Amino acid sequence: MIPAAAALLVACSPQVFTMNIDMRYPSASGVDLSGKTLSVVWLDDLSGRDSTFSPALAEAFSQTLEKDYFGGEKAIETYRLEKDFGGDYAVKDTLVNLVMATGDDVVFLFEAPDYGTPTLSSRSPVAGVGRDSSQVTQVTVPYTIRLYVYDSMGRDTVQVFKGSSDTRFKTFCSPDESDADVQWRIWSGLQQGGNRAGIAAAQKFLSTWKTEGYTFVYYESPDAWGQAAQAAYEYRWHEAMRIWMTLLDTKNLQKRSCAEYNIAQACFLLGDYDLAAKWLDRSDQDQPISLSPGLRKRIKARQTGTQPR
Repeated sequence: MIPAAAALLVACSPQVFTMNIDMRYPSASGVDLSGKTLSVVWLDDLSGRDSTFSPALAEAFSQTLEKDYFGGEKAIETYRLEKDFGGDYAVKDTLVNLVMATGDDVVFLFEAPDYGTPTLSSRSPVAGVGRDSSQVTQVTVPYTIRLYVYDSMGRDTVQVFKGSSDTRFKTFCSPDESDADVQWRIWSGLQQGGNRAGIAAAQKFLSTWKTEGYTFVYYESPDAWGQAAQAAYEYRWHEAMRIWMTLLDTKNLQKRSCAEYNIAQACFLLGDYDLAAKWLDRSDQDQPISLSPGLRKRIKARQTGTQPR
């Protein structure tokens, strides 16, 4: 049953029902990724130190965004790019070139990490294993990550994000190995640290959500009004729009305006804000309804990238 939010005075008067819908808003970073194609690029400084960290970082970052924006489906490609030590990856032209090369709307570029000096804990003996791996030590590797983001459909600028942390893991070693020997070979063990860093870095770009009320209009007759309202109440927006469009062939300006308003709101909920504005214009031209200013404000806020108050 469709919940009515207003009582009828006469049978031909419009009725309304309100739905509480969780709406997606831009991430805490301010970057709006909804409906856009994304690529992730990581720089390889050819030192060999981050041959496992950076690929794991990029892949974990991509997968975290895919879960939020694409239902977990593979939708974000990751790319390795050899670092040009004379290049400036914070300038717009560099990121624009990557947008053109990938063909995607938004590019995330991870700079090669800046690693601090690894530290080793006191070694502990391991019972029951051979001489070649008879000790274990915990390795701590500090690092700093820089991420450059360019949204070709948003602000015409490169946004720079920076974060520092460390990765810790245990490694086996021989009593004959010096700490320097152990530090040299630890770089192959950074995959788990890269994975955790990628997940952490993606948090700032995940959607934020806000529950909002959306009110639709319907009449008791003809039956198509109720059918469209039921489809809308079940989030079948395209079907609801198709039915509302069958109701436009009428000389009753109020009914036609209400159908056009409903279509405008469905377009808005589907993320097509320009089309929503056009349908709302038609509704206002026929006969403005009291709900129109509120929807117009929401459309304008989405078109300009701001949140309505």
